Amino acid sequence: MYFDIGSNIGKWSLANIHKTSKIISVEASPKTFDYLLGNLANNPKIVCLNYAVCNNNGEDITFYDSDANTLSTINKEWLTSPSSRFNNTGYSIIKCKTITIDKLIETYGRPELIKIDVEGGEYECVSSLSQKVNNLCFEWASETNEVTIKCLDYLYSIGFTRFCIQYEDDYTYRPNETLYISDINSIKNTILGTTPKIHWGMIWCK
Repeated sequence: MYFDIGSNIGKWSLANIHKTSKIISVEASPKTFDYLLGNLANNPKIVCLNYAVCNNNGEDITFYDSDANTLSTINKEWLTSPSSRFNNTGYSIIKCKTITIDKLIETYGRPELIKIDVEGGEYECVSSLSQKVNNLCFEWASETNEVTIKCLDYLYSIGFTRFCIQYEDDYTYRPNETLYISDINSIKNTILGTTPKIHWGMIWCK
C-alpha cells in the first residue's frame, strides 16, 4: 500500500497503482478533489480522501486554493513571496479539513511508501508522522530550502538515515539503492547549492 499525499488530479496514483495493492490518495483542495474523483472513480484499488495532511490536531486550517490547481497550498508564501517562482499566482482563501499521517496509518495500515507533494507545506505534513516507514519521498524546491532542511532534520530524528535527491518529476521513478547516501549533511549541502526558482524535485528517504 502507498499513500499519495497531495495527489492533485491523480496522475501519480494512476502511474503507480500497478506496483501495489492499494493507494490512499489525499487531496486538500475541494475543487481539485472533484477532478480527482472523476479520474480515479473507476479504480477500486484507490481510496480518495479530501483532507489537508498536517499536524493540526484535526482542526480546520486556512488553505490557499490556487487558480492553478497544481499550486494550492497551506503555505501562503508559496504563492506570494517574491522569492517564489509562483509569486503573483491568484488564489482563494478557504478552510480545509485536516488529518495527520499517523491517523492515516491508524485507519488504513502502514504503507510501504509515502509520497508527499504539497507545494511548500511539506514540513507541516511530515511532522504529522511520528514513526518511520520503509520509504518516503517529499517534494523540494530550491527557493524553499529552509522547509527542505527542516523536513530532513525531522525525518532523521524519527529514524530515516538514508537519502537520495531526485530532480524534477518522474512519477514512476525509484532510486537505485546505490544512489542513497547516509551523510545527511551532504544532502543538505547539495540542496543549499541549487539555484532558486530553477531546481526542484523529490527527496527519497529510508
